[in-house]
Amino acid sequence: MAPPPIDRRLLPHTFGPWFGRFEGLREVQRLGIPPILAGRDTLLASATASGKTEAYAAPGAEIAIAAGRPPAALVIVSPTRALANDLKRRLEGPMQRIELSFGRYTGEHKERVDGGLPSALVTTPEGLDSLLARRPAALADLRLLVLDEIHVLDRTARGDQLRLLLHRLDRTARSAPQRVLASATIDRPEELAARYLRDPELVLVPGARRILAKRFDGAGLAEMAAHLDTLAEAGLRKLLVFCRSRNGVELYAHKLRSRTRFGEAIFAHHGSMAKQARERTEQHFQRAHAAVCFATLTLEMGIDIGSVDYVLLANLPSSVDSLLQRIGRGGRRGDANRAGYVVENEAEAHRFGVLFRLAKEGRLCGEPYAFRPAALAQQTLVLACSKGSLTADELARELDPKILAAFGPKAAAELLLGAGARGDLEPRPGKSWVPSERLLGLHDRGLTHSCLEDEPGQEVVDRLTGDVLGRIEFGDDDHVGIAGAARQIVHGQGGRLLSDASPGAEPARFQTRRGPSIGFALARATVEALGVPPDALGLAPGVGRWHLLHGLGSAALPLLLDQLRGLPGYREPIGQSAFSLTLPGPAPGPWRFSPLRFDRALEDHSKLWLELFGESPRSENLPRAWLLRAAREGLGLDALRAFLESCRLVHITPPPAREILADL
Repeated sequence: MAPPPIDRRLLPHTFGPWFGRFEGLREVQRLGIPPILAGRDTLLASATASGKTEAYAAPGAEIAIAAGRPPAALVIVSPTRALANDLKRRLEGPMQRIELSFGRYTGEHKERVDGGLPSALVTTPEGLDSLLARRPAALADLRLLVLDEIHVLDRTARGDQLRLLLHRLDRTARSAPQRVLASATIDRPEELAARYLRDPELVLVPGARRILAKRFDGAGLAEMAAHLDTLAEAGLRKLLVFCRSRNGVELYAHKLRSRTRFGEAIFAHHGSMAKQARERTEQHFQRAHAAVCFATLTLEMGIDIGSVDYVLLANLPSSVDSLLQRIGRGGRRGDANRAGYVVENEAEAHRFGVLFRLAKEGRLCGEPYAFRPAALAQQTLVLACSKGSLTADELARELDPKILAAFGPKAAAELLLGAGARGDLEPRPGKSWVPSERLLGLHDRGLTHSCLEDEPGQEVVDRLTGDVLGRIEFGDDDHVGIAGAARQIVHGQGGRLLSDASPGAEPARFQTRRGPSIGFALARATVEALGVPPDALGLAPGVGRWHLLHGLGSAALPLLLDQLRGLPGYREPIGQSAFSLTLPGPAPGPWRFSPLRFDRALEDHSKLWLELFGESPRSENLPRAWLLRAAREGLGLDALRAFLESCRLVHITPPPAREILADL
C-alpha cells in the first residue's frame, strides 16, 4: 500500500520550490521526509534518480529555517568535489527561492556569506575535516548532517574518517546534530546504518528499474568503433563507455576520434585529468547533440552530464554494486537501464552474465566491514596540528570511544608513539606531543585532511593558457596524449610539463595498479553458476589439464595453495585466478583441511593481505596487529577458513563449457 500523501503544511517554505512542478511526491520522499522532520536519524535507500536528493534537501532546508538560518545549519557531505559541484547546481535555484544562503566548502571553492559560512553548505569529508580543525565554532549551530552517496565512502578509509568526524561534531556543536544517509545501492542496510546513525529510521524503497543488457564481441579499436557505429545506427546519441583503467580511456578516446559516426565528439574522463579538463568534458558532453564519453569510475556517481541514452561496459566491473552504479547512469527517463557489455572470450561473458543476474535479483554480494586504523592515524595528526599539542588522554576524548576501544586500552598512546616514529610528532615534557615543522607545513597547505594517497606524476600544462590538463606518470620525451588530446612537450620544470597542441602524439600511459580484488561471495556465485555445489570445490576436466573451480576470491588463493601443497600428489598449478586453478593433472587428494597450515599461511602472506585490503601511507608505524586484524576482518578470512574446513571436492558432470574454463 502506498504511503499517505504529505501534508504541505509540514514543508511551508520548501514544498512549492522543490515539488510544485511535479504531480506528486516520489515514494522515498513520502516515506523519508516525515522522520527527518521529526528529528530522527534516517537512512534513505532507493534506486538511482528516485528523488533522494529532494527527500533530504527540502526538510533539511525547513530545519535550517526553523533554527533561524544560522551558519552551517544544514551540511551535506558529498564523496567528491565533482559531486559537490553538481549538488550546488541542482540545489542552488530552490535555495535562492526560499532565501536560504547556500554554498560550497571544498578545496576548490570556499563560498562565504557576510564573511561566514552559508546556512546550507555542501562539502566533502576533507572539507568537513578542515572546518572542524580550523573553524570549529562555525559548526556550533549545525542541526542536520547529510552523508550523500554513503555507499561510495563506506568500507574505505574516508568513510572511517567520517565516522570519527561524527563523534567530533557531537562534541563541537551545541547539541548533537541529526544525521541522514542517502544511497542508491546498499548491501546489509541495517549494518551500514548502525555505523553512522543512532536509533535510525530505515527508509528502504524497493523497485529497482528493469535491466536490459546486450552483448558486444571484441574490445579492439576496430571492434569498439564498430560497436559505437552500431549504437549510433540504432538512434542512440549519447553514449557513456566505462573502462577499467585510465590507459584504456585515453587509448579509446584518442584513437577513435573521427573514426566513428560520432566524429570529433569523443571525450575522455578520469581522475588523472585536471579538474578544469574534467569539467570541460562534462560540459561538452552535456551540450553535444551526439557524443561518446570514455570514463573510469569517476562518472559512476551522479555527476550531471545530461541525459545518457546508453551505457557500454568495456571491461568487467569488480562488484555488483559497481555494475549497478554504472548502468544506472543511462536511460534515466525510461523504466529500464539499457546497457551493453564488451567481451573478448566466453569466460568474460559468463562473468558478466552472473553480475547481471545478481543485479536483477538484488544480491550485491558485498564484502565484510572492517574499520581501517589509518583513519585513526590521520585524525591524530590533524588534532595535534589544530590544538598545538596533544596528550593521550586528550586524544582519547576526541576519538570515538567505541572505535578506539577495539584497539586496546592504550590505543591513544600507541597512536602518538607511531606518529612520533614517523617523525610527524615530537615529544614534550608532561606526556604531550607537538607537531613537527614538516607536519605543520603540510597542515598549513591543507594536506593533512585527506586519507587518500597523493597523485603521482607530472602536471601537463597548456603553455598558452596555463591550464593544467592532467597528470601523467609516463610519456616519451616529446609527445603525449592527455584528456584524449595530443600534446607536444616543449619544456619541463619542477614537476610541470609545458605543452602545445600537436597531432600524432600517442596516448598518455599510466602506471598499472593492482585491480580491485574479487570477493568471496561474488567468486562463489560465479563458479556455482557452472554447477559447483555451494559447499564444494568443483573439479572439471579440460584438454590435457584439470580445472579446480574453487570460487574463493582473490584473497584466498595463497591459503588454498598452501592447503593443496599438504596433500599427496600435489603439482604446482599452471594457471590461477580468483575463480579457478588450472592443474596439470587430477587434483591431489583426498581433500582435508589443515588448521596449522592455514595459520602459518596467514602469517607468511600477511604482506599480501595488507596490500589487498589497501591501507593508506599513514598506516606506517601503526601496530602491525591492528593492520592485520583489520585486513583479516575486511577480507573475510575467517569465513574463508570456515568454508575450507567444511567443504568437499566433487567432480562436475557434465563439465562446464571448456571455452569458459580456459579463461576463467
